[in-house]
Amino acid sequence: MDTTALYREYKPLLSSIAYRMLGSLTDAEDMVQDVFAELEKKRVGQILHVRAYLLKMVTNRCINGLKSARRTREVYIGPWLPEPEVHSAVEIPEEMAVRTESISYALLVLLEQLSPLERAVFILRETLDYDYRDIAELLGKSNESCRKLHSRAKQKINHGMIRKQEGEAPIVLPIEDVQAGSSHAKQAEVLARSFMNAALTGNFEPFVGMLANEARLYMDGGGKVRAAVFPIIGSGRILAFLQGIAPKSLGSNNQLLVDVNGQPGLLLKRDGELFGVLSFQFDSDSRPVRLLIVTNPDKLKHVSLE
Repeated sequence: MDTTALYREYKPLLSSIAYRMLGSLTDAEDMVQDVFAELEKKRVGQILHVRAYLLKMVTNRCINGLKSARRTREVYIGPWLPEPEVHSAVEIPEEMAVRTESISYALLVLLEQLSPLERAVFILRETLDYDYRDIAELLGKSNESCRKLHSRAKQKINHGMIRKQEGEAPIVLPIEDVQAGSSHAKQAEVLARSFMNAALTGNFEPFVGMLANEARLYMDGGGKVRAAVFPIIGSGRILAFLQGIAPKSLGSNNQLLVDVNGQPGLLLKRDGELFGVLSFQFDSDSRPVRLLIVTNPDKLKHVSLE
């Protein structure tokens, strides 16, 4: 089999792993292209297990890529959020099979607290159902080491927290359902529709009233567009912020219900142009505690207005 045929067969799998590892569709595409460019220099016929070989190449490249990305994100302007994967909210049967492979955007955010190796083991184990022996082979680690990495990753995510004010208990953010259609999907759609109505009427109080009092809004503009550099903490401040930007950026009929990494979210437009993508995150009591808005134009290149 030549590299062109291998590319067609394995690109979807490799791209999905690279995206989950890197949190960037653009970087994932570049990573997969580099892997196949390197593959062309090798004698493919002498590779016994091509799928495993390609998985190993992509996973290890992503681990190295994450190590360098951490240094870059330390000087990033404002909160760093993953690049959202956006699709039409219309249920098209042939697309649904692909969407159910998605991991939620909220989980993608939580994965940022893992080390590159922990992230690799978690993704291979939780989203692809690989056994520890295969993961160990891919990463060049022992079975026991991979078990420990997976356990540590789950513990970090299960204990992912939003720190509250001094003396208050932290908000626990559990592992989201790794596939589309989790228990929070209906809640996310209700929130999205409430936000759309708020933008239409100019009254954001009903929408903000659905949030936890200690909810936070994170906005990733990356220094490319005007955005909140620090998290906006508390429903009262979120209300003031939304009311402040609504006249300029959230006019009527400028929102579109979309699928963001397998969960309902909103595509925000301004003067007919793409402005941002909004999604939600819930705590262990299913309360909406985070609004996640990506406005960095570099992270919206894959989003279509159609």
